[in-house]
Amino acid sequence: MMLAGVPATRVRESDDAPPLAAVRTDPALSAEEEAERSRLHARPDFPGIARTAATKLCASYRNDRLLSRLMNDRGRLTLMSLMIDLHFEPPEAQGLTSGRLKAEAAALDICSPGRVSAVLAACRLFGLVASAPDDDRRRRRLVVTDRLLDLHRERWAVMLEALASALPEGAEGLARLRDKTFLAAYVGALVEPIRAGWRPVFDVPSLELFVERDGGLILAFALFENGGAGAPLSAAELARSYKLSRSHIVDILQQAVDAGLVRRIEERAQGGPGFVARPALVDAMEMLLATALVRQARAVRRGLAATAPG
Repeated sequence: MMLAGVPATRVRESDDAPPLAAVRTDPALSAEEEAERSRLHARPDFPGIARTAATKLCASYRNDRLLSRLMNDRGRLTLMSLMIDLHFEPPEAQGLTSGRLKAEAAALDICSPGRVSAVLAACRLFGLVASAPDDDRRRRRLVVTDRLLDLHRERWAVMLEALASALPEGAEGLARLRDKTFLAAYVGALVEPIRAGWRPVFDVPSLELFVERDGGLILAFALFENGGAGAPLSAAELARSYKLSRSHIVDILQQAVDAGLVRRIEERAQGGPGFVARPALVDAMEMLLATALVRQARAVRRGLAATAPG
């Protein structure tokens, strides 16, 4: 497998491999994906589908302290996806190694080599990755464990359950999440746009202030989930729920207030002090989830093609 636009021979195996040139082509969704997203977003029941997915994602994050330690920002989430994709490469390929993961993460501007080392160390500690025997003694190959795959299966299942409300690919994907041939192709399709330089924030730039901060995206999901209830969420409540510092949360939310995405409510009669999502944030989150679900449908179709007879 090659980095987008970078020959595989440039990916060095040593842990001190230099970062490759960043690959940022900023591609948009294809015309077919744009049309599919428009149809999905236009469904009368889509706001409910999106909010249900947000609720389940928030519950999953809230109940999993291990995940919150390892995956509380965009870089770590993307890095885990890359790890799983490299894990599924065939035995004759390079597969997952520390040096290769550092090179890919640097090339795609995901995170620094030092962050990769820290994440891999934590993954080893918690039994999420392990060393694997390799015929090539120069290569220290790693594998992701069933524990890490199960953490991701839980979150993929949330998205596929939401997708099942609108498209048949949702149920088809749910039925095959234990099939390794399906899963290898499915994960490869999810990672493919990232390798090409795409990031979700390209489609919803207003969410950048959340996406680029530790724990920011889960705050956006929490505010979006709560949008229908109207009861303000306090910074202290969010800090307790998601194991983030109150000052960090207040800083993110103040930026969101300044950007017109969030409204601060002070009046106790209205449930304050606390924060509620403005329509601009609700619209952005719906677009983000519509994009994610279209990418899920595409990944399921890739997985089905890989497991089709003949």
